Amino acid sequence: MSGGHFDYKEFSLKDEIFGYSDKPKNVFEDKEISGLVWDVLNLIHELARHYSGDTDEEEWLKIKANFKKKWLNGSSEERAKGIIDSSIDELKQELYKTFLPELSCGGDT
Repeated sequence: MSGGHFDYKEFSLKDEIFGYSDKPKNVFEDKEISGLVWDVLNLIHELARHYSGDTDEEEWLKIKANFKKKWLNGSSEERAKGIIDSSIDELKQELYKTFLPELSCGGDT
């Protein structure tokens, strides 16, 4: 099996909302909401995989706990800081790729 419990509707919805992308785009004009919706769709797929027998209960509980830790624990200020920091890092890498491609591979430069 491969997680088709919901007939892969989570994937078609993700493609419809975000386009064919491997990371969330800011389609809601709010990076936090866009990221949350992206992660909810991923969580639904993980649930489908669990229901289909692709993951055991222990793995599902770990995935669910990680989602809750990211979105339901901590303050919105901490989440906002993380979004700001990752946006700056993404922009930095994009600019390096454009102007100094030899520095663009890897993390912080």
